[in-house]
Amino acid sequence: MRVEILIGAFLIIAMVVIMVLEVVMRYVFNNSIIWVQEFVILVFIWITMLGGSAASMTKTHVTITTFSQFISGKWKIGLQLLVSLVILGVLVYLAMNLPASIAIQNKTHTSSMPINIAKGHYYSSPLLFAVVLMLVTEVYYIYYEVRLLLGKAIPDDYVLQLRGFLRKNTDGKGVAV
Repeated sequence: MRVEILIGAFLIIAMVVIMVLEVVMRYVFNNSIIWVQEFVILVFIWITMLGGSAASMTKTHVTITTFSQFISGKWKIGLQLLVSLVILGVLVYLAMNLPASIAIQNKTHTSSMPINIAKGHYYSSPLLFAVVLMLVTEVYYIYYEVRLLLGKAIPDDYVLQLRGFLRKNTDGKGVAV
């Protein structure tokens, strides 16, 4: 999960630097870079997909607790298992159908980037990558939810966390990464 966060942070920095460079080139030198828009769109797609995967791992996606706040015990665990199974089903459906979508989209290519990238890899490959990561995450959580529903022991820290990611080192200086 740290890898997704670090890559996402690097991509945000790269996107901002390229956009600032474009503004300088356009308004100072009166000569814009033609591939910046497509590059920024590609980077933004990757940032979004990596963020979605990281949110799935830490269970920080937006949730609606209208019904689950009124139930408790095994019913709540069963509801969470049902939600996880629905999410798993959607992810399996996407994983099965995205390769065909990528193949169709690969008939066209980017128009202004220095590297000619097929549109399927441009738009849908980041989604497929995130779907695979989220599939693994959901299987992990379903395993623990089934164990919990059956009354078997699970570790208290089974939910994946960003432990130590933004915590100070023991010497009080810097940021642990």
